[in-house]
Amino acid sequence: MITKTKQTTARFFKHLIRLIPKQFSGKLELQNTEEQQWQLYFHRGCLTWATGGNSAWRRWRRIFTQFCPSISLETLSFYTHDVCESWQYYIVNILLKQEKILLSQAISIINNTLVEVLFDLIQQDNLDTLQVTSISCNLQAEMMQPIFRLSIYEAFEKVKPIWQGWCEANLHNYSPNLAPVLNKPETLKQHTSTPIYQKFQALISKQLTLRDLAFYLKQDLLSLTKKLIHYVTQGIIQLATLPDLPALAVVKIDALENQVKEIKKTNSPSLETAKNSISVGQTKLIACIDDCPIINQVIGKMITKNGYKFIGIEKSTLALPTVVKVKPDLIFLDIDMPITNGYEVCSQIRKIPDLKNTPIVILTGREGMIDRIRAQFVGCSEFINKPINPEKIQAIFNKYLDSENTKYLDSENTTIQLSVVKSLVAANC
Repeated sequence: MITKTKQTTARFFKHLIRLIPKQFSGKLELQNTEEQQWQLYFHRGCLTWATGGNSAWRRWRRIFTQFCPSISLETLSFYTHDVCESWQYYIVNILLKQEKILLSQAISIINNTLVEVLFDLIQQDNLDTLQVTSISCNLQAEMMQPIFRLSIYEAFEKVKPIWQGWCEANLHNYSPNLAPVLNKPETLKQHTSTPIYQKFQALISKQLTLRDLAFYLKQDLLSLTKKLIHYVTQGIIQLATLPDLPALAVVKIDALENQVKEIKKTNSPSLETAKNSISVGQTKLIACIDDCPIINQVIGKMITKNGYKFIGIEKSTLALPTVVKVKPDLIFLDIDMPITNGYEVCSQIRKIPDLKNTPIVILTGREGMIDRIRAQFVGCSEFINKPINPEKIQAIFNKYLDSENTKYLDSENTTIQLSVVKSLVAANC
């Protein structure tokens, strides 16, 4: 329970404005005296995302379910290594790119999350001094292109009436993240009908916060809390803190983790062995350009298992000079990479005369028609969705690596390869 009764909204937002210069991009990290932490993300001076507190995953799951009720989170699978800053934002972002949710749904999730987190921070600011760290940077990966932006002033106008209503009801001492616990069941039973008592007891047994209860009962949070506070003041109900839901209860880590464990069980060759593995001969060379080392390892294992040579390239900036020098027979290329994305890399490769007919297979977590059209426009040969399907990879081998399309490495190319492989991923498969 919050014990300090000082009530102000403007002070917190004025503090934010002082901390954030115009066009600020980066994040604010906030921490209270109990070491609870929050993160506010900004792009060009506007809020784009917020998370943290003692109920970050509980909040995210409830809001996601509210606006995307048809999607079962337990059936989804994601790559943990693709995440830069926020698991929760990443899921919204990737589902939007895959066209599994609408832009309006994504915006509603982000907007409501921002409002809830800001409300909690205002309440914390009236409790004690928040320690704030400002980190100015260009955020990468899932935070690179914001789905939704909210100015500080717009955020203030959204949160102000909610906080004022809470204070006018004399609830400023109570966090909506607290959960009702039945202290005196017999007393409550005497004051209510049997059906209401049974329903109330069933709800409390589920360990739901005030916000959770309002959502599941489809009631206004303020009205519901005002009703429950009557029982709190009588000691019949107590408001207690609940632990947050664990992240893994919401998101399943992809089966790639198991594949990586299998790879690590094998005797991985040293860097010198990896260098020497790309040599003069008639074995075809396949390159994989992906900033995720896990993807490189998994595809590398599939490639070497089929008797081909493999080279993995993690840095998109190294992709073009490397493939120009080694001239692979086939290229797997990820779309979502920092600095230079897959579309740009593919377009650059197609401008090289020696590589204009080299098969380029796009790897992506996106499923939209626009992405497919764009990939074809820059010259890709195939479009494969993640997670990686071994059967699809095998079909690519069968289609493009026949004898008519074979390109062999000569001694000059082999010498050049040894000079650049140190910057690449060793063939640990």
